[in-house]
Amino acid sequence: MGYEIYKWIIYALLGILVVEQVIITIGKRKRNVYHLLLGSIIIINVCAFSVLMNAKNLEVAMEANRMTYIGGCLLPLVVLKIGASLCNLNIKMHWYILLAFFAFFTLGVAWSGGYSQLYYTDAWIEIVDGLTVLHKTYGPWHFIYFLYLGMYMIFALWIIINGIRNRKTYSNKMVLLYALIWGLVDSTYFIEQLLHNNARLMPIGLSIGMTLFVFWFRRVTLFDMSTSLINLEERERENGYVVFNKEEKIMTLNEKAVEFFPELATVSVDDSVEKLKGTSFYESVFIPLIRTEDKKEIPAVSIENGAVCAKAHKLTVVASLIHRGWTVELNDVSEEEKYRSMLRDYRERLEADVIEKTKDLDRIRQTIVMGMASMIESRDSSTGGHIRRTSDVVNVFAEELIAAGYPLSRRFLHRVVIAAPMHDLGKIAVDDAVLRKRGKYSPEEYEIMKTHAAKGAVIVRRVLSGVDDEELVSIAANVAHYHHEKWNGQGYPAGLRGAEIPVEARIMAIADVFDALVSKRYYKDAYSYDEAFKVIEESIGTHFDPELGKIFLETRPKLEELYNRFIIDRINDEETEVEE
Repeated sequence: MGYEIYKWIIYALLGILVVEQVIITIGKRKRNVYHLLLGSIIIINVCAFSVLMNAKNLEVAMEANRMTYIGGCLLPLVVLKIGASLCNLNIKMHWYILLAFFAFFTLGVAWSGGYSQLYYTDAWIEIVDGLTVLHKTYGPWHFIYFLYLGMYMIFALWIIINGIRNRKTYSNKMVLLYALIWGLVDSTYFIEQLLHNNARLMPIGLSIGMTLFVFWFRRVTLFDMSTSLINLEERERENGYVVFNKEEKIMTLNEKAVEFFPELATVSVDDSVEKLKGTSFYESVFIPLIRTEDKKEIPAVSIENGAVCAKAHKLTVVASLIHRGWTVELNDVSEEEKYRSMLRDYRERLEADVIEKTKDLDRIRQTIVMGMASMIESRDSSTGGHIRRTSDVVNVFAEELIAAGYPLSRRFLHRVVIAAPMHDLGKIAVDDAVLRKRGKYSPEEYEIMKTHAAKGAVIVRRVLSGVDDEELVSIAANVAHYHHEKWNGQGYPAGLRGAEIPVEARIMAIADVFDALVSKRYYKDAYSYDEAFKVIEESIGTHFDPELGKIFLETRPKLEELYNRFIIDRINDEETEVEE
């Protein structure tokens, strides 16, 4: 009964090995070559032990026993290579060649068992409770296998010692587990030899050791840099990588990552990332990438660390559909950033040139418009300086509107200021006999004068026909067309009422009337400021927009200062003319 339980324990362990290896092998798109070798050797040994336990004659048992030596001889070689690689130890090629030669020589000697007296002098089988037990008497060359195992153990001990010392790039826990696994396998083999085959411990020991080794191999390769790079779908090798497990401990990092963030040189594998708290990496990379509220998101951050510009990406490490941790990938974008900086500088210079050229064109266009307006004023003797003054009034009014929070953008109001000098351009189409007449217009003459508004809109659009700014063209045309409209609908030329009147024309209307009130004309004296503002106030709701009118009243201090300067300038100009 005891042998039956023993047999099923072996089957269970070997079944676990096969299933686990199949999952690992088919679960990765790209596999490590040593992983494939390890899997192949394990499966061969699984089959060999299974055949040996069920062999019904000595010939089959001996053949299965020979197959078990594939694992006994080649497995140590593969494990040494994996251990050295994962611990970043450089074993010279000639040592590998020597070990490989010794491994295959030992395998050849072991395979001679049953054919010669060198390895076994005698062998027989015993079947106990359905389990086949192979008994052997060792020959003179059997010591070669012990010698090979001794050499292997020396190299394994060297790897373990150096792995523990080199904890910057390798986990001490994994090194100690590596030592434990092969200590278990080797001790099982030597105990069995001391008991002289009275207990068949090696199949159980080797099966348990292989199972633990598969777990160890999966664990270390999951976070090993070379394997991580394969799992990251062959990303560029010049990038930096830092790998964390779910407990936020550092599993591995490469030299490029240390170049980006020198503080990473102070941490070792298995260290908590909290050791980096307060550093540039912790604050600018780890916190925004790993400790996000939604771990499913894969954000990216840009970092400037000295002369290095980098972008950091978070990639989730998944094995067997289970979340294992995160990899932070650091991409050096210094050259790309320099190129972008050059493009930004070029674009900014180009934009500055365009702005300057546009300003030049605006100045030229404004000069032409002001010239046309001055020509009109030279024909209309009653409105000297009206264009300049109304433009300045509109400018003061616009600033007050912005300060009052009126719902018009600064950009829009700036265009109204630009358009203000064009509000009377239509007078250029009015006959001199009407325009220059002193005295009251007849009804027919007044109708002719009123046509300047509609004609002004047409002229403005022609003057600004080459301007790309459609908003400015529309504002200027509306100012010229509708600045004589009244809030109560009794204005001209269209008799618009209230909000039907474009807001730019409503602004211009107040400025236009105010200047007419405080300026001297041949048919009237200038109103005082009190009188002018009283007229404006009384006209709110009939002639002027109520809201705009109230805000305009707040401009009084600034407008009084402005018009006082106009008076001083006019006096100075008159004195200059007298002297000449």
